[in-house]
Amino acid sequence: MLRLINILILFIASAATAAASTATAGDFGYRWMSHPAPNDTSHVWFRRTLVIEEQDMPRTAYIHVATTGRFVLYVNGRNVSTALFTPDRTPNDTTVMAISYDVRRFLRPDSNTIALLYCPSTRTRRQVSVSFYGIAADSSHFATNDTDGWLCRHADTWQTHDGGEAMNRNSYPYRWTDTDQPLALWQAVEQISTSQHLNLSTPISAEDICGYSPVRINPLVDNAAHMRRTYTPLFTEQSTDTLIVHLVPNERHLIRVTLRGCRRGERINIGNLHYVCTGEIDEQAFARFTPTNSNTIIITGDSHFQSEQVQEVESICL
Repeated sequence: MLRLINILILFIASAATAAASTATAGDFGYRWMSHPAPNDTSHVWFRRTLVIEEQDMPRTAYIHVATTGRFVLYVNGRNVSTALFTPDRTPNDTTVMAISYDVRRFLRPDSNTIALLYCPSTRTRRQVSVSFYGIAADSSHFATNDTDGWLCRHADTWQTHDGGEAMNRNSYPYRWTDTDQPLALWQAVEQISTSQHLNLSTPISAEDICGYSPVRINPLVDNAAHMRRTYTPLFTEQSTDTLIVHLVPNERHLIRVTLRGCRRGERINIGNLHYVCTGEIDEQAFARFTPTNSNTIIITGDSHFQSEQVQEVESICL
């Protein structure tokens, strides 16, 4: 059963009718959560499951995320945004940024899992703050941003100290965004105190819940990394153990590679991505948060690698 709190957030609900809206945010009222051992390289999975009875399905529902890094938000296994990640930060930018998503269409009567993949910009215990709010079935307004029930663990991807990204799908062979998953190795999140806390016994304003003044919302701003186009490079240079792929110049790319016939544990370097193979018949390697501006991508590997294992290279232009 959702905890319903009678509050005045009509302005937020109307401003969030777009799929998403962003605003620079301060630290007021946030309930920050982080992995108990945060660092500046590990991606973190966060997840929480809410049970909503059919008669309690909300009329409207929004999820508001504030972060110092970058993230991808899922509800019941589905990416709620068309963006590749949010926000699209410049290097060394650790400004607190916030965005709200309309998630009503992703909810279902039963267990609902909210899941978030977080990529750090720096070592901090202010990783993410998540609020869930909207209009309940009885037309009252509800909102919650507590951290009870949130679990986390280090993801199977991480940033590397050379400015790249690494991926090892062997470390967790489950769909971590789905509801029914083994959670034995997940940990309770660490809640970070802020300068002010919510007092749920008194009326709560929009600024209390979401940490910013509603007048600062700009529904037309979407500071996220969107896919502009995807193409398959045509010009490559190939030898037995090396593949050089030439990309469209003067573009920011995320590279996605389809591999076949690799050994489990085989290591392949794809530009700035360090990938550990699963040994599946076909597998995809891709950097999620680290676009490259390079005009060429060099693909090499360990002693088991052969360039024929590369079935397709796709360039996702941002």
